[in-house]
Amino acid sequence: MIAVIGDPETATGFRLAGVEEVYEYSEGGEDVARVLDKLAKVGVAIVIINEKLAAEAKNREKIREINAKKKGVIPIIVEVPNKKGPMAKEIDEIGRLIKRAVGVAVQ
Repeated sequence: MIAVIGDPETATGFRLAGVEEVYEYSEGGEDVARVLDKLAKVGVAIVIINEKLAAEAKNREKIREINAKKKGVIPIIVEVPNKKGPMAKEIDEIGRLIKRAVGVAVQ
C-alpha cells in the first residue's frame, strides 16, 4: 500500500493518480508525526511525504526513528518537492539510508 502526506496540491495530485491513503496538511505539526508512526505500524510499504513537512523538526525526528527501527525494507519514506520546487538539503536522507543498507556512500 502507498500513503501520501502532503500539502493540498500534492494531496490532490496523488488522489487523482488513484492513491486512496492521502493525508492533507497545509502546515505540519504533531499530527504529521502521529500519522507517520501509524503508517509505519500498519505496514504501509511506501510513504510519500512533502519535503517541507518532512523538514520540520518533529517530523524529521520521527522519520529517522522509523528508519532506525525498521528491520526490513518497509516502510520506504520518500520525500517529494512541493509546487515551488525542491528544497536545499543539508543531509540527503535517501543517501543516508543507502549507506546504512549497503555500507558505502553513493554519490
